[in-house]
This record gives sequence, structure tokens and C-alpha cells, in this order.
Amino acid sequence: MAFVAASPPASAQPTARTQPLTPKFSPAVAFDISPAVRDLPRAAKPLTFPPDTILEVRPERGPVVQSKGYSGDAALQALSPAVAIPSPLANFEGLSNQDNFDIFGFRVNPPDPNGEVGPNHYVEMINLVFAVYDKNGNKLLGPVDTGTLWSGFAIPDCTDPSGDPVVLYDQLEDRWVLTQFTTRGPIYYNCVAVSQTGDPTGAYYRYAFSTGVNFPDYPKYGLWRNSYIITTREFGPTIEYGIGVYALEREKML
Repeated sequence: MAFVAASPPASAQPTARTQPLTPKFSPAVAFDISPAVRDLPRAAKPLTFPPDTILEVRPERGPVVQSKGYSGDAALQALSPAVAIPSPLANFEGLSNQDNFDIFGFRVNPPDPNGEVGPNHYVEMINLVFAVYDKNGNKLLGPVDTGTLWSGFAIPDCTDPSGDPVVLYDQLEDRWVLTQFTTRGPIYYNCVAVSQTGDPTGAYYRYAFSTGVNFPDYPKYGLWRNSYIITTREFGPTIEYGIGVYALEREKML
């Protein structure tokens, strides 16, 4: 399993590039096959905090962007199209910050909701917990802490309550991709789980990809024919900052 990364050395100030970026190839540092998620033991243990505690799980870092004001949008439509937008086919309550509190004993800011819909399921992750629903909104699994997905994995950092989870549905192969980063350090990882089937409550192929000393903040995932693409905001051990781009070999992960 190759982890293709194009992540330049981070620097505090942008500099002119004198040579093209060279991709780096690396294998997953850990891999296994999980039992069915619906059968995994719950990993989280309630943490003790004062009542009504709200934690910033991922403090904002990096340069502060100054607003340049609003200058207008040339692509903005002047008139609304004469098309009636139908009502939603289904509308139901998803996860909430109360679920973070019920499992961990504290609430989280920001909520970081993330979800995807497939032919038969909707999978949602917020911060530290996830759940699986059918298309009518009936809860089939959860809420459980995201670390449960990584119970017994070789990289224990993946079981930590780290946040910034991502759900990606691979409609080309009817698979679910559930991810989170790690925050323990000093070595950081992208933890990626790919379902063996179209059932998101079943077994997963589990991977950990190292990003070295760079913390891969705010990960976003995309689907391409031969790869899963990740972009991150990378923070080094001190003041280093840059953008990371990674490609996971999709066919091998499936």
C-alpha cells in the first residue's frame, strides 16, 4: 500500500520554488482487517471534566487571513430560475454535541459534522462519534466513539478522541471510507478505514499512514478512479506551515 505525498517542506514565509515537487512513496505503517463494527467493543472511557465543559479539540493554528471585503461576484445569477425545488425525501435528527457529552463527558467546539449517503445508508460523524442510519432515518449503529472503529489496531493513536473525521462513500465500488487524523504526536497519522462491502456496519480494512512530524490538520478527501485524494493544512513542530496533498492507491486499499 503506497502513500503518495506531495508535501513541500513547510516554511513560515512563501518562497519562490526553484524545482518541481517530487512525490514521495511510502507504505502504510499499519494494516489489518477489523471485525464487524457492530460487534466491536466500545473503546471510549468517560473523561472527567467540570459540568458544561466545552473543549476546543482542534485549536486553530497558522496564519490569520485578513478580510479583503466583498467585491461582488460576476458569476452570481441576477434572476432565480423558474424551477420548483422539491421537498427533501427524508428529514431526521442526526448526531449532536450531546452525543459527545454522553460518551466522553464533555462537549466539543466546533461540531465538525460530516456525512455521506449511499444506496441504503446514511453515515454521519461529528468530532468524536459516529452513527449509521437507514434511508428512513432509523439508527442502525451508534452513536459510538470514533475510536471504536480502531479497537485493537496496531497504532493506538487512532483510537484517541482526535476529531476532524471524514466520511466518503465510494460509489464506484459501493464502499465506505471512514477517517480521522491523530493529535497525540510527535509522529502523526491519517487513519483510514475502508469497508469490505456496502454495509457500513460490517468489517473494514484499516490503515495508518504517517505524515511524520507534520500535523495534517483539516483533512479533506476526494474520490478518483485510481486513488483517494487527501488535502491537508500541515503544521510543523514549531512555526512551519504548508499544504499537503496525498494520494492513496485505491485499488490496493479495496
